[in-house]
Amino acid sequence: MIRNWHCTATMSETQWRLLITLPDLPSAQSLAQVLIDDGIVARVMSDASVLGQAAPSRIYVDATHLYRARWFMAQRQFTDEELDYLATGRLGGAETPE
Repeated sequence: MIRNWHCTATMSETQWRLLITLPDLPSAQSLAQVLIDDGIVARVMSDASVLGQAAPSRIYVDATHLYRARWFMAQRQFTDEELDYLATGRLGGAETPE
């Protein structure tokens, strides 16, 4: 269950700080969930008008968690395969037999 939310409206400049921009919404939601699971308050904002559209998606964190979130990102570099797994629950390249 994803506990973060997708925001298309503007966010307060004093409360939220941009952490990273990712190329698509599922990757951003997956990474935001990892941050949330680590206790970092995170929100996703996307330019996508429909789910599945490839559009830049930004992850914002609570201003009080920015330093911790940057440290977390520096310690843990996610591969595209890991982000895909977090988004879909499927390992990359693993086809299911029919």
